[in-house]
Amino acid sequence: MSVNELVTRLERRFTFTKKELGYIIATVLVAAFILSFRTWGGDEFNLSVGLGNLIIMVIIVFISIMIHFSIQKIIALAMGYRSEYKYWLNGILLSLIVAFFTYGYVPLFFTGSLWHEPVGKLRMGVFRGGAKHKDLGYISFAGPLANMIIAGLLAPIVLSTGNILIQNIIKANLLIALFSILPIPTFEKIRQFKGGTTGLYLFIASRWIFVLLFAAFIVYAILIWFIPTLLSLILALVVAGAITIVYYLSYESEK
Repeated sequence: MSVNELVTRLERRFTFTKKELGYIIATVLVAAFILSFRTWGGDEFNLSVGLGNLIIMVIIVFISIMIHFSIQKIIALAMGYRSEYKYWLNGILLSLIVAFFTYGYVPLFFTGSLWHEPVGKLRMGVFRGGAKHKDLGYISFAGPLANMIIAGLLAPIVLSTGNILIQNIIKANLLIALFSILPIPTFEKIRQFKGGTTGLYLFIASRWIFVLLFAAFIVYAILIWFIPTLLSLILALVVAGAITIVYYLSYESEK
């Protein structure tokens, strides 16, 4: 597909509806509250300090999540899909419960995911033009990858300056990437599944590729705090490659 065609698709079809933005804002507010849970003062509760930290975290999380899903929407349009953001109400409630019970030490939150539908006009000429697991895997991977790239680019700045704001940006992007790649089916009622997280689409597309990427993300997220250079990425890929080889030889090679 040419660049001009992609630009035309984006001009005509790239958008977040009011409903999507409402869902995203709800997700952002909960995620920001959880990430700022332990910053409402020192030994004593301080409302002004807490609100200030919450507002800063809302801005950081909103921008990070919008980048995450915007990249996915762009890749989806390039592959001939229409995407719509879906939040997970039960996941949001679970996140709040975990935050209160752990006093904010476990900053768990679910970012929601995109629901994809093939667009006939955009997939003309494509063999069996319906939704394909491989396509959904590519689209899903783009979101957390964007967040990891942001964290990787900002990590050297933290090393040299120790800036707390940039450190919070890195933390938010790493957590968005890691929690979104967890392969969890979403549900509203027991046995009533409605899609899943970004990681679930990737897991369905290819289990061994999911293992490779999940291991790389986990190792990279850990190393980037200690070795915020290209070396952390190389080490993460080496370790993830080794884990994937063991997994493939143990479970996939016999199939």
